[in-house]
Amino acid sequence: MALVLIYVFYALLGVAPAPLGRIDLAIMPPPHVTGMYTVDSLIAMDWEAFKSSVSHLVLPVLALGLINAGPIFKMTQSTVERMLHSDFSRFEVLCGMPHRLVVAHALRNAAPSILTIVSVLYGFLIGGAVLIEIVFSWGGAGQYAVQGVLNADLYPVLGFVLFSAVFSLFVYLIVDLLYFAVDPRLAH
Repeated sequence: MALVLIYVFYALLGVAPAPLGRIDLAIMPPPHVTGMYTVDSLIAMDWEAFKSSVSHLVLPVLALGLINAGPIFKMTQSTVERMLHSDFSRFEVLCGMPHRLVVAHALRNAAPSILTIVSVLYGFLIGGAVLIEIVFSWGGAGQYAVQGVLNADLYPVLGFVLFSAVFSLFVYLIVDLLYFAVDPRLAH
């Protein structure tokens, strides 16, 4: 997807910046504070660097978002549709509740299923981020791990896998806490 987006928006249309890093080569990076060029350029009030860093984020975010949005939208559609055909939704309609409120209640009852698919797709997001780093020439942990594999160096790969596993555990913990926030009945 990233290569197609580069071909269409950079090569054919010429509206996207060159996929060569996180900021234009002619622009000096902002002073390092957080490591994120967008935030660092806002802190330094360097509007040219901010504009360049945001423009370099559009295609990678679009590529990752388009790939992961499909399953989330499909799960949302099928679960909300199932909830709208359930007895409680039919009862709300018979009682004369506004359609907007019926859909809101169905979406709230569908939220645990949607949270589940989002947490499952997180693993794919990490793998996709590694590929995005390589395609768009960003230096990062994923590119470091790939270089470790290519150089037969075990420690960068182990470090990346350990970091990904620990971060995944935190994501799953947050998802479990969100389950309780969305549906308090799960706590019992």
